[in-house]
Amino acid sequence: MNSGFSPTNTVVHSTKMLCFVFVFLNIAPFNPLAFAHDGMHLLRVKIEGTRDRAARVSIVDDVGVFIAPTGAVLRKTNRDIKYFYADGEFSVAVPESVRMTIAAGLESVPQTVSIRANAETDLTVKLGSWIDMASRGWYSGDSHVHLHTGGPISASTSDAILAARAEGLNYVNLCVSNNLGDDIRGQELITGAAHPHSNNRHLLVFGEEIRSSIYGHMQFFGIKKFVEPQYTGFDKTPNSLDFPANFKMAKETCDQGGVVTYGHPMLKNAPDAFAGDLAAGNGAARELPIDLVHGAVHAMDIMSYNSDEVLSSQLWYQLLNCGFKISACVGTDALLDNSTEPMGGSRVYVKTKGEFNQATWQEGLKLGRTLVTNGPIAWLTVNDQEIGSTCELASEGSVRVRTSVDSLVPINVVEVVVNGEVARSLDVQPATSDSAQHLQWDVEIPLAKSSWIALRVRGPDDPRVFDGPAWAHTSPVYVLLSGKPIANKSDAQYFVGWIDQMLRVVAIRNRYPSSQDREAVESIFRKAQDYYAKMAKSGD
Repeated sequence: MNSGFSPTNTVVHSTKMLCFVFVFLNIAPFNPLAFAHDGMHLLRVKIEGTRDRAARVSIVDDVGVFIAPTGAVLRKTNRDIKYFYADGEFSVAVPESVRMTIAAGLESVPQTVSIRANAETDLTVKLGSWIDMASRGWYSGDSHVHLHTGGPISASTSDAILAARAEGLNYVNLCVSNNLGDDIRGQELITGAAHPHSNNRHLLVFGEEIRSSIYGHMQFFGIKKFVEPQYTGFDKTPNSLDFPANFKMAKETCDQGGVVTYGHPMLKNAPDAFAGDLAAGNGAARELPIDLVHGAVHAMDIMSYNSDEVLSSQLWYQLLNCGFKISACVGTDALLDNSTEPMGGSRVYVKTKGEFNQATWQEGLKLGRTLVTNGPIAWLTVNDQEIGSTCELASEGSVRVRTSVDSLVPINVVEVVVNGEVARSLDVQPATSDSAQHLQWDVEIPLAKSSWIALRVRGPDDPRVFDGPAWAHTSPVYVLLSGKPIANKSDAQYFVGWIDQMLRVVAIRNRYPSSQDREAVESIFRKAQDYYAKMAKSGD
């Protein structure tokens, strides 16, 4: 524990996972089955799950060769682990000795079996869960998944729903986008409704990714029709100009009743969104602070396979400090027609009001009832107000923060974050067993001004975590003192400078249909800059 702080009502305990015959967590040693030895053999596997029989499967022989059933697609993770998806059962020819790992997403307990097969072998693998978020009213999603990008794998909506089931992912935003240039695929699939291959637990909804070479990438949920232009600023294409600004497409999405999130806001190994050649293309969320002022953004993906969680969350903190209620979201940028990490390896959980469906999930996302994670599950209340809510204090005083954390993967620190700073920190001894940890921690936080409060959890890297190390964050609970808004002078001034940089980009590239069009974009930017400049003078 940091700073000599003694938490109140701290409870830490573990809940032992169910174990099955011949099956164990993939961090355990081998447990071979005794069969005869003889060349290649037929292995028939049946998967039994508590919620679904679909799963992600990886099979490897003694010399490291990955094996899959005939016709199955082998994809590869960044750890060089190849996997395929199976729907309940499959048959595969295997050599005498193989090791098989089966998992069903973040909430499942991965199972590994070491097999020594004879002529024919039948095996049933039972998959259990260490947590059931849906039973708590929280449903998972991924804002940024691609079905068609011109990749080498032939992928269909049937493949997408199998992957969603296998990863335990409730809402998949299948983003229509361009690949390189003007190759746009799937815009006719955008209808505003879930695709017919969806079911009541797993929704496939076609949305859109807007790509600008200089303004940033946005994802749209729940749009009823394709928003144009889908991309801007791509050389040697019909849309090579930097016009219109992202705001135009974001506003159209809002007018359709859709949800707007910015993807991969701060890219890996790029702490400055404006470093280097300002005329060069850049996928960072440069227009995000501008579109927020104009009311055209609901969320940002503070986790993505392509971005830096620390840098992205720092940008998020600064925007929250300027009084914006912007939800934490996750978009992995997984590609179903390429070999990438699976969708939902990082994910957003949304608390729905009432039963889970497209409308309640999107509404919960808009309202900030979210938490993001690649493994641990974090939750908090402030004065009994839940994530996304606002509570009020008549004057300076303390608030009661109740937190809980559940995790199958090791964690080592839990942090209460207030206005972007760690207000309280609890060191946690990582679990050394196969059990899921459960932690409860209550603290009192004094507040002298209007603030936002969230919970962050960090842990070491782990083979079960995609895009590690382990990391989770809640959206905030907002606390207003005497009704005053959250308004931080220094962060507002930061975005004054940010928009100065954006205006430099506009001037240096100068890629607009006319001078009037360039002035229209600059006007959008300057109006937002004026908002931040006013806050920089009058804020806290």
